[in-house]
Amino acid sequence: MKIMSKILLLLAVVYSVTAFSCNSSDTKSKIESKKTYNDNFNSYFPLKENNKWVYINEGPRDESMLYTVEAKDVKKVEGGIQMKVSSFPYLTQDNEERSLTVKSNGEIEINNYMGSSGVIIPSPENFKIGTKWSFGIFNASVYSENEPAITEDGTYNNCIHVYMTDGFTFSYEMWFVKDVGIVKWGANRTNPPQLKPLYYVLKEHKLN
Repeated sequence: MKIMSKILLLLAVVYSVTAFSCNSSDTKSKIESKKTYNDNFNSYFPLKENNKWVYINEGPRDESMLYTVEAKDVKKVEGGIQMKVSSFPYLTQDNEERSLTVKSNGEIEINNYMGSSGVIIPSPENFKIGTKWSFGIFNASVYSENEPAITEDGTYNNCIHVYMTDGFTFSYEMWFVKDVGIVKWGANRTNPPQLKPLYYVLKEHKLN
């Protein structure tokens, strides 16, 4: 009887240790999964769940035009993370929901945008003068690494100024700040030129 009791006690201890080990493994897996979902591969455009940027047309203005960009449905995919943004107005000034992929090297790809898909924002290590890339018919380059941008969310110094052009009709500009995102942007017609370039500045933002 004593032997049987000892056996039962030993089995109970083994079961408890095994259960604890499994639960610990599950917990660790969940933590790692959550960490992966929240990985910030590109600090110049930190796309985490519920991160939000609100933009307003630069003053002086007769009327206000607002654009909100909010990240949602962030999920892990092979080689990075994927999410939706409520809009991506930086080139088209539209309010349509878009799908983005942030690769593990920090490159940000957009799908089916202006008839193209590919890298729209370079990796953090390539945010330096001389970096060039293309997106569809547009050629992009880092124009400056040290520019100020006055916004309604404050004045940002040392902005990375990115310039994009199709070489004939349209040009686009974006100012990036590390650990904040895009703080100013503009979409302008160069041929024939607009009488007054139109820019949008950051009004407020919320980062998690």
